[in-house]
Amino acid sequence: MKLIVLLSIAAVLYHYAVYPALVLLIARWRGHGAAALYPASPEGSAQWPRVTLLIAAYNEERVIEGKILNSLELDYPHPIELIVVSDGSSDSTPQIVSRYADRGAVSMHQAPRRGKTAALNRGVAAATGEIVVFSDANNDFNRDALKALVQHFADPAVGGVCGVKQIREAGDRESSVGDGLYWRYESAIKLAEGQIGSITNADGEIFAMRRGLWRPIAEDIINDDAQITFDIVDQRKRILYEPAARSTEYASIRIEDDFFVKVRMVAGGFQTIAQQWRRLLPPLSWFALAYLSHKVLRYLVPLFLVAIALGSLWLAATGVAEYQVLVVLQLLFYGTAWAGWLRLRRGPLPTALYVPFYFCTMNLAALLGFVRFVTGKQGTSWRKAQR
Repeated sequence: MKLIVLLSIAAVLYHYAVYPALVLLIARWRGHGAAALYPASPEGSAQWPRVTLLIAAYNEERVIEGKILNSLELDYPHPIELIVVSDGSSDSTPQIVSRYADRGAVSMHQAPRRGKTAALNRGVAAATGEIVVFSDANNDFNRDALKALVQHFADPAVGGVCGVKQIREAGDRESSVGDGLYWRYESAIKLAEGQIGSITNADGEIFAMRRGLWRPIAEDIINDDAQITFDIVDQRKRILYEPAARSTEYASIRIEDDFFVKVRMVAGGFQTIAQQWRRLLPPLSWFALAYLSHKVLRYLVPLFLVAIALGSLWLAATGVAEYQVLVVLQLLFYGTAWAGWLRLRRGPLPTALYVPFYFCTMNLAALLGFVRFVTGKQGTSWRKAQR
């Protein structure tokens, strides 16, 4: 039992602290140098590839017009092809997109809702750009985002480039602080991973890839961005992280929305592991080692936390003093998280309450995601967050 508890503690510490520190040090020591870039001069604009911006949108009438206007204002050497796939939408999303047909927006809509992966497959099949940039309806790109992403494709070894997801600060949104902290933490790790080799997961909010590397995704896949990542790496191409390309959005209004998104993503994460384990074990490549350290362990953290709690309680009951201290520390931490939950509706939480509360909430969601995967109850459709 002591060994189980100690190994579980070591796994949690390795995932959250040791691996990030190691990857940052390795990137500084042995990271790749700057790759070839397309020329920035007006004379060199002809060398830049054509781009398709692809948005999968389901009932996004509240935000889709703003997204279209933001997309049409992006600075890029060539006109961009803008495709919005709104399959299954029962609101005015497709009609709003059609209003901008004279400015290059293409509305693709069909009544059945078959899930996001089916929408992406249809959109990429219709795309004409050499580079496809994926985005969501509820975010905005900075003006130079496309150029920041696409410049890296001058290097033939690069198959994909991921931008930064940023969360707007908003006091009326319960997820704002937690989401913002999480994505800043993720950004530092991803930048280092890309400098060493490839990042471990593309983020569908702002991700560019060579259209020629696209492989149609099975419609039962939940985490399409993970499947795209594996497909690109399998073709021996790197996936980079570009901090100058930024996607900005509001966090969910209610923490419940983030909770259910996490449940679905973790269920999809275990689906990915079950399908890709032969590529991960044994970890003979940098990507496999990084994926196990960064993604697989994250999905397993809730199980480690349960093992630590139950194991330390059992050992404390036998009179082992150090485990009695460990139980007290856990009670203080989880009690602080519970206190955060109790006063959440009274206004923004102080950081001392929010961090334990958000950590516990997201790991509880991850535990439920594991249960859904084991019981086969995960689905490909998703619960929309309130905008």
